[in-house]
Amino acid sequence: MNKPSGPQPQRTPAVGELVVDARRERVGEVTGTGEGRVWLRPPAGGDVWEALPCDVRPATEQDTRSVYRPSRCVQCREIKRKRSLALGAGDLKTAVELTEAMGVHLRVAHS
Repeated sequence: MNKPSGPQPQRTPAVGELVVDARRERVGEVTGTGEGRVWLRPPAGGDVWEALPCDVRPATEQDTRSVYRPSRCVQCREIKRKRSLALGAGDLKTAVELTEAMGVHLRVAHS
């Protein structure tokens, strides 16, 4: 049986990433990090709270389904899902591209 060789490095979530605060059993969007803390807010808006990095983990697709009211627009929902996955994987280039795509989509389809 292989045992870990010591403490694993702690991953700092990216701003904009959806995570689960295990201590509070809440899904939040990362609004900032620093000083050994992660600042989160509910994905649909609301008051910011702080958590310890050791208490947060990336949100799964199942976690995000429970907090978002399903968007009526399939394309909006898909862009949001892909952006969250890109942020979780640390792929900031793709996340930025998807943010831009969402802006274009909102202007074209919803204005």
